[in-house]
Order: sequence, then structure tokens, then C-alpha cells
Amino acid sequence: MPKKPSVQDQRSRDMQAKICNATVTCLDHLGYAETTFAKVQAKAGISRGAITHHFPTKQALVAATAMRLLGNVQNPLWPHDRAPQPVYDLIMSAWANIVNSAGGRAIVEILVACRTDPALFGMLEQSLREWDKSNLSLISARYVSATGNRGDTELLWSIARNFLRGLLLHEKFVSSPEYLTQMMDRFSRMMESQLQVLPENDVEEVE
Repeated sequence: MPKKPSVQDQRSRDMQAKICNATVTCLDHLGYAETTFAKVQAKAGISRGAITHHFPTKQALVAATAMRLLGNVQNPLWPHDRAPQPVYDLIMSAWANIVNSAGGRAIVEILVACRTDPALFGMLEQSLREWDKSNLSLISARYVSATGNRGDTELLWSIARNFLRGLLLHEKFVSSPEYLTQMMDRFSRMMESQLQVLPENDVEEVE
């Protein structure tokens, strides 16, 4: 039976969550470059020392925030208490509820920052690779490509994720929300012809 956390441990976890939530807001509104300890401090309403006690560097703070976000991303898409969504609904839901959200926009900021911040990339590289592998395992346990090939299934889902992230970056240059909706609808319809829900008897159990 797991040991119940002490009051001090719980306070520490609550403080870390508060700091990471403020970091998400800063990343979403300001971008990675402009997200600083001072701005996170102001958003969270805490002292600088409270931040540096848990996260000694900006990279450590952003990496912890990224892992918290990634840990929460899969739950809405992969509920264990109901059947997998049709592919169209899956992709539209991923866009509306995850990618095009404060957390989703923050993750994209972090991924882009990894290209130019070696310290941040070093902290996240292994975890991101493991998360990617886990995410692909989840999709291939519930969906199958039109070819029936697992590798093709995972490739198609990688294409879908990259399209959604790219669309998030492109969104700032689209003047019409209706046009964005049309793009999402068309892409989801195309993916619907390539990915299908596995028959119930073939759905795999994933730890």
C-alpha cells in the first residue's frame, strides 16, 4: 500500500503545481524567451526563493512543466471506461481540447525552444522519446491503418500530431476562424480514410 505523503510533502507538491501552472500561462501568453523567473513569480504570487527552491534554473522549471503537461495529455484521449472514439472525433477532440489549449500551446513553445536551448533539450530528450513511444503504443493498441500494418498506424498518428502542432503555429496567420475549422475538418476526413478503430476483439490492453 503506498505510503501517504506527509503534510510537508503535500505542501511541496502543491507549490510545485502552482509554479508549473503559472509557467504554463507565461509560456502560452509570452513565449519561451520571455518566460522568466520574475514573470512566473508575479503570476504565481510567490517569492523568487519559493521557485528556485524547487527549480534552480529556468530550464529545470520548464522541463518539469513539460513533463507535467505530457503526463496529463493522454488521459482525455484514452479513457479506459469507454470504447475508442472514431478517428474523426479523436483528431477533432485532440485539437479542441488538448493542442489548441493553454497547455498545448505551452508544449509547442517548449518543443520549439528545445531546438535552440541545449540545456533544455538535454533535460527533456529521453523523457520526450519515452513519451512518444508510449503515445504511439496507445494509438496502435486501439486503431489500425488501412494497410493493417502497425508501423503504418504509428506513422499516420505521428503525421496527425505534427499537423496539429503545425496548425497551431499557423493559426496566428489565419484571419478567419472558419477557414481554420475547414482545414481541421478536411484533414480529419482524410485521416478517417487511413485510420480505423480496431474491432473490439482486437483491442490490446496497454499498461
